Amino acid sequence: MPGTATRFSPLWIDQPDALETLANREASGAINATLGERLRHLIEHGNTIIPGAIRHELADTLIAEMDGVTENPDKFIARRARAAYAHPTADVVKDPTFRIIDFHVNSEHATGAIYCDAISELLHAAFEQDANAFQCLTFVHGSQQALHQDGAYVVVSEPLKFLASWIALEDVTEGSGELMYYVGSHRLDDFLFGDEKDSKAWHPERHGKPAHQAFLKSIVERSKSMGLPLERFLPKKGDALIWASDLVHGGAKMKNNNTRKSIVTHYCPVDV
Repeated sequence: MPGTATRFSPLWIDQPDALETLANREASGAINATLGERLRHLIEHGNTIIPGAIRHELADTLIAEMDGVTENPDKFIARRARAAYAHPTADVVKDPTFRIIDFHVNSEHATGAIYCDAISELLHAAFEQDANAFQCLTFVHGSQQALHQDGAYVVVSEPLKFLASWIALEDVTEGSGELMYYVGSHRLDDFLFGDEKDSKAWHPERHGKPAHQAFLKSIVERSKSMGLPLERFLPKKGDALIWASDLVHGGAKMKNNNTRKSIVTHYCPVDV
């Protein structure tokens, strides 16, 4: 477990006695059976699935809002691969890598989705306090991002104290650039950047591209050497995947033009 070797402070769900702690909380009635099973899967596998986390009607509303951002482009911030932040004008949204940044800031429906009851319940149990959604991204097409750990790019004061959610706004089909992950890879020893080997975050100017490539290579090679299975997430509309900060995951190569409309959010405890 990460709590046995890391120099950082993990959540209780990543401590060596996490399963024992969970069992005690279930026995006391503090955690119900459904939540307990989801937390147990998160502890053991580094991820957990919440079927039907949001209603289909909410998913449809969010897709309509995403499709309509060009009507009020100044209200939103967008990003494209290898391009600066911009407003989502008609030209920007044509880019297949287009995504809305922090959609929940200007959409109460997005806020309702990322803080839906089932997700909020799990986050509060894992954080033992309220959760702060500090980053939110929308996706239309698969990211095709290399297998990675979020902590290299998602920088917080306590690098193991955050979780992520991926909410499907439509059924996701194989070949659409679906999410993939190595089951149990959240237990890999820390990969640390810098001459002092003291940073889980990769800072391009300070650490350089070779260190980044070494990181990507290392986490995949170690996942394979441990015999960890590589799974693909093919959710139904409304399903959500929650994963640990160190889970090795990425976007599969796209084999067709199918969309996989979704919202990804990173959360941390409010004191992080």
